[in-house]
Amino acid sequence: MSVLVKWEPSQYSWVKCNIGVHWRKDIAWGGAAWVLRDSEGKVLLHSRRAFTGLNNLNELKVHVCLWAIDSMVSHKMNRVIFAFDDEMIVGAITRPMAWPSFKAMSSDFSIRLRKIEWWRFLKEDKRRNIGAFLIAQSVTIGERFQSYVAAGYLFWLKDIFENEKCLVSS
Repeated sequence: MSVLVKWEPSQYSWVKCNIGVHWRKDIAWGGAAWVLRDSEGKVLLHSRRAFTGLNNLNELKVHVCLWAIDSMVSHKMNRVIFAFDDEMIVGAITRPMAWPSFKAMSSDFSIRLRKIEWWRFLKEDKRRNIGAFLIAQSVTIGERFQSYVAAGYLFWLKDIFENEKCLVSS
């Protein structure tokens, strides 16, 4: 028996920012992406970026989440659900007292998140973040190092985003 794992929508009037990362340890390069969707699953914007000069995957994840938050601020998003697959980072953001070792990191997140009127940070299974993950992976595996922000989704991910949108609608 297989279990269907699909993207989950945000509440009405909120947007959801799925964050994806991919790390190439052999060259110390990281790929990052975020995909912003409305409550019906329609992709509004997406972005990708390469990160260099970092020491490990955990450092990459912190920088990517900060970048995603800054991007939502730049695009003037006010009701954002951030979805990421790392329990440590989500915990440090949502329950900083339970993660005292990450106090400085939590403070960095808190300062940036104050610029968004309403926000939530959720831990979400990588399988529910597949679009953002594949875009991040395209940076490191596909050597697509050009950073950008674009409306809609990438044409080569059409089936993924359209199928998930249909699942939300039904």
